[in-house]
Amino acid sequence: MRKTLYLGLVLSLAALPALADNTITAGIDIWQTKNDGNTYADVTLPAGFFCTTSAALAAHIALAGDPVATSPSGVLGATDTVIERLGDATFNTNNQATVNAIVRAASFKSTSPVSVTGCAGSSLWDVKSSAAPTQSAFPITITRPSSTATGGTFSSTVTISPRLTFTQQGSGVQRTLDQAAISFTTSGAEWTHQPGSGGVTYTGGSVQIDTDGNGVVDTTVPHTSNFAAGWSAYTKTGCSTAPCPAPITHTAPSHLHYVAPPPPYCKATPIGAATTTKAARTPNKFATQQLAIACVAQTTAQ
Repeated sequence: MRKTLYLGLVLSLAALPALADNTITAGIDIWQTKNDGNTYADVTLPAGFFCTTSAALAAHIALAGDPVATSPSGVLGATDTVIERLGDATFNTNNQATVNAIVRAASFKSTSPVSVTGCAGSSLWDVKSSAAPTQSAFPITITRPSSTATGGTFSSTVTISPRLTFTQQGSGVQRTLDQAAISFTTSGAEWTHQPGSGGVTYTGGSVQIDTDGNGVVDTTVPHTSNFAAGWSAYTKTGCSTAPCPAPITHTAPSHLHYVAPPPPYCKATPIGAATTTKAARTPNKFATQQLAIACVAQTTAQ
């Protein structure tokens, strides 16, 4: 009889829904940026910037996400952007919580080199974009539909000050350019306490990351926590079991900036592309359809 009662209790507990947390603990949010041409830098550089005899340069530089180097290696998967929430956030009676956050890493590289005339050596210079050493904090407002909900929406205006690093092919000569702060606005993006299948988490303590794009870790940040940004508590087209990926479109200066939860690195043979999506732009709308998150091969030293 006791065994029967005990078994019935276990089965009853297993059938209970996931419990909601009343406090979102401090941690990091991790992202992979879609390589669709909407991440770029427009620069106008004076004569003499690259060398004393270099010509002036005006260029539109297309950028693609470059996975952030970490220690332990590879624990953040193909993440190119790391945002740290700077404290705990407790929901009030209106089921709303606010916390300050800051960009710790934003790692991008040019899809093709820029051509510079007037300098000795190669005319081709590769470009990397990283978060400049000094960043400004910004608030994130997190909401949930009820005190028992395990997810909801969040809104923020992410502020980042980028640094561009130009490296001459062959010689390795470098030039840096700090750019003015840029803001990316998000409203009504989805979150859950934990990501779904294929989601990247790291709860093994703090993690060291590379913030300046040189491939060497230099900053310690906390692990991921009970806030999985970019995941939905509801099923989506192509995802029948929640939580499901819910990619986010930021409204950036003159364009849309598209990010999604990063895929993990494969433990063996890759099973597919990073984040398989379909995207369509219309005059008044940017529509995306999330199909799957698959692992990606670790092709860089992480």
